[in-house]
Amino acid sequence: MKNGTINSIEYKKYNTSYEKEVINIFTKSFENYPLFEITKYDFKTEEKFKNFYNSFMKALFKATIRKNACYIGINEGKVIDLVIIDAPTDKPVGFLDYILSGGIKPILKLGLFNALKYLKLSDETEFVVKSIKEPRWHLYFLVVDPKYQGIGIGTDAIKNFLIPFVKQKSGNLITVTTNEKHNCNFYINSGFSLIKEENLKYKDRDINNWSFRMDL
Repeated sequence: MKNGTINSIEYKKYNTSYEKEVINIFTKSFENYPLFEITKYDFKTEEKFKNFYNSFMKALFKATIRKNACYIGINEGKVIDLVIIDAPTDKPVGFLDYILSGGIKPILKLGLFNALKYLKLSDETEFVVKSIKEPRWHLYFLVVDPKYQGIGIGTDAIKNFLIPFVKQKSGNLITVTTNEKHNCNFYINSGFSLIKEENLKYKDRDINNWSFRMDL
């Protein structure tokens, strides 16, 4: 990558030799993301929230890839993005997956009552796409290293990796959800159609949720 342009990105299956690098990108990319920031006011200080956030994101990544495939985009020897895909035959990520992935620590920090409410909210963000009866591939996470955002890497990941990957597996439907409004135009411009916009709740706090589909 030179002068803010993409030369070439090679996608390969994630393995644990990239763990530290990938978790760092995963954690930094979602700072200030509404779904993860909504618990901020459950903590008395910014430092306590950050400690929770860092441990939670590490556990979330590990729990997610227990059931779903993760591919990393490499350019000039560096991981610059990752794509986590839920296949139609994949089993859902559950509470036990979080526990087995180190989720006890963030649960204790957040408190069991709040953790259960938060997990319920997380499930609700996917109710719309999960109600689709057709076999679907779900874009669980598309993450671009913050240092390389805004130069087309996300678009390249969808057009040159995700779509060909799903087609190769004889898939014809991809879904995705987001809680960030500025992501909506990105997904629409990438070929997705909006299914539903809704407002969800965590305790007394509101969060917006958008669900999309792409028919191949």
